[in-house]
Amino acid sequence: MSNDPKAASSAPIATQAPGTVTTAPVKPAAPHQNKHDELRLLVNSHHPIITVETPEEERVEQLLLDVAAELAVPLYTWSVTAGLARAHGAPIYNTDNPEQALANVALIQGDAIFLLKDFARYCDNDRVCRRLRELAEKFRAERRSIVITAAALQLPADLRGDSLPFQLGLPTADELLASVKSVLAEMNRTQQIPLALDLSGIAQLAQNLVGLPQEEAMRALRMCILARRRVDVGLLDAVLDAKREALRSDGLLETVRRDASFADVAGLRRLREWIAKRKSALTPEGRRFGLEPPKGILITGVQGCGKSLAARSVAGEWGYEMARLDAGALYDKYIGESEKKLQKALELAQKLAPMVLWIDEIEKAFASAGSSGDADAGLSQRLLATLLTWMQDREGGVFLAATSNNISALPPEMLRKGRFSPDYTQRSRRSNSSTRKY
Repeated sequence: MSNDPKAASSAPIATQAPGTVTTAPVKPAAPHQNKHDELRLLVNSHHPIITVETPEEERVEQLLLDVAAELAVPLYTWSVTAGLARAHGAPIYNTDNPEQALANVALIQGDAIFLLKDFARYCDNDRVCRRLRELAEKFRAERRSIVITAAALQLPADLRGDSLPFQLGLPTADELLASVKSVLAEMNRTQQIPLALDLSGIAQLAQNLVGLPQEEAMRALRMCILARRRVDVGLLDAVLDAKREALRSDGLLETVRRDASFADVAGLRRLREWIAKRKSALTPEGRRFGLEPPKGILITGVQGCGKSLAARSVAGEWGYEMARLDAGALYDKYIGESEKKLQKALELAQKLAPMVLWIDEIEKAFASAGSSGDADAGLSQRLLATLLTWMQDREGGVFLAATSNNISALPPEMLRKGRFSPDYTQRSRRSNSSTRKY
């Protein structure tokens, strides 16, 4: 094996001490537009109906205000309680009725953006649906867009051809930074709590809140400040603990403390060397240098041989956050909800990058995907397709650590070259040599 870290970053590996470990590289993330630019592009492209499924209504409205100001077009908002109104203006009389609101939208001349809050639930009405389709046909030739937002959103089939979903996603650290500074100033002004963090500490505070919606992140920050009565380095860990509790209540990702390292694991010399060489590949400096970040490892072996300890040791060695994906929590009784849950969990993992995503006993979540699909109406196959697409196309920064008791139960698509592709295998002399801690 080469000692050159740049060359080694692309060399896959397979090890069997608790079992078999395989890896494959992933391409560095390509530059992408921010949410402001994406939304502006949709409006400029004359998309008549844009749907945003998110509970962060205030964040959507602020984003639309910024886009409207940049494009020099007015923004109108509608809700069933307030009616239709120009942003920061008085509502138009008798527009709280959805059909009447659309009638007034048709009368407004010139380019504009219309934000309709919780409007999807009224689209099942025949007259409302018809008016919306007529508006969409008219707006295709103009720079006029209707933005429909709700926490859960499903449009009738008649409107899906004219609508385009916009993925708002969770706020990044840069997006949270301004709100963090505002909360710190507020706590200093109203509660006389002194600020003992420098600029780098405040930036790290925003980074530690990544993974939560903006308002939830600010509530967690306020709670930690008021509980501690000071803003210092200890607040960074307090915020991380608060985020762990919030993510645990969501049920999809459970953050795991970095309490293990390869000092607790016996053997696995080649895996230790492989992990040590690739730590820098996940950092921004490594990416700028041209190192390809590793994609992940699959560890297989009998129960109790230390697979989970080895997976947790990766996060401990690198000093990155680790989260466990609860595959059992993905399954939902409603059609399509399970796939949405998995996509949400993977999106959250990407927001938490750099981090280690741990899927324990992965074969139990996707074992049925290798069958005809009769057992669960093809749900496992759809979940597997979602995961494989993410594994193939995801951005760098998330290292997948999967464990399996029975690798033969996994579908062949999971093991094909490019996902977990070995170049050699090393077998342990003792099946219990994987752990030193116990």
